[in-house]
Amino acid sequence: MTTTVALLTFAAALVVLAPRAIGAGWADRSPRLAVAAWQAASAGVLVSVVLAGLALLVPAGAVADGLASILDACAATIAAVYRSPGQLAAVLAGVLLSGGVLLRLGWVAARTRLCDQRERRRLRAKILAGARPEQSLGAVVLDSDQAAAFCLPGRLRTVVVTTAAVHTLSADELAAVLAHERAHLRGRHHLAVGAARILDRAFPGVPLFSRGRAQTERLVELLADDAAAERVNRVEVASALVTLAGMRAPAAALAAAQGAGVLRVTRLLRPAAPLGAAQRITAATAAVFVVAGPVALAAWPLVSAVSSGLCVLPGADWS
Repeated sequence: MTTTVALLTFAAALVVLAPRAIGAGWADRSPRLAVAAWQAASAGVLVSVVLAGLALLVPAGAVADGLASILDACAATIAAVYRSPGQLAAVLAGVLLSGGVLLRLGWVAARTRLCDQRERRRLRAKILAGARPEQSLGAVVLDSDQAAAFCLPGRLRTVVVTTAAVHTLSADELAAVLAHERAHLRGRHHLAVGAARILDRAFPGVPLFSRGRAQTERLVELLADDAAAERVNRVEVASALVTLAGMRAPAAALAAAQGAGVLRVTRLLRPAAPLGAAQRITAATAAVFVVAGPVALAAWPLVSAVSSGLCVLPGADWS
């Protein structure tokens, strides 16, 4: 029970503190590290809750003796519920925390993946039916009087730009937009965004997941902006964002001007100094800790039992 309380306390602390720590102002200076931090914090909460449930169901001592003892421990737990009905609440809590969370997450992930794939196939077929490939741009051009540019991730990765965008943007601005979209595809940003959306849908109302989704969607745009600025002058990238501001892109796509507000343009025109080595190391260490911490908490009773000599791992020689 002590392990379960410690793990749930760790999860609660992450839910409260992680958004404040990651949103402390450094994220825009290192968006790649910030995306990893949001993912690590989310994973840390899930791992903590699942391990908390398992800690209620399987004693650490049983783990030390192998699979047979784990099964015996589970059978003993079930039998104990019948002997002592008061334990039923703890068992149900363990099943809900571990099995319930994993089943809910798996169901939403599978359903979301199928829906996204179906929507992308439908959208790709609809767009490509009326678009023409332009080898000089490395993209397909779609006839439209609305200036827009976006990419369709997946197995058949495609950059789409409208005729209005081609005619409205200067050569450098168009190059910046295309570089932005290629950065999305090259970095597989849709995977990070998709994972954040799955967590928010699976567990609505959890601030860490809802804010993590919004921030991940924003941060991948900053990543693509930075990639474009490495190939084209930052002023041209900012100018392209202003030109395309207000564009509407399909939900299944990643669009160049998505979330293009004053802060994004200002960041390009007045870039802040990148994080120092010490700051990057600190952030990376914290990201590792929030995932490894729950595992260490859950494993500590087992390590204590083995080191004390009360439990001996199969095949271990302690002579």
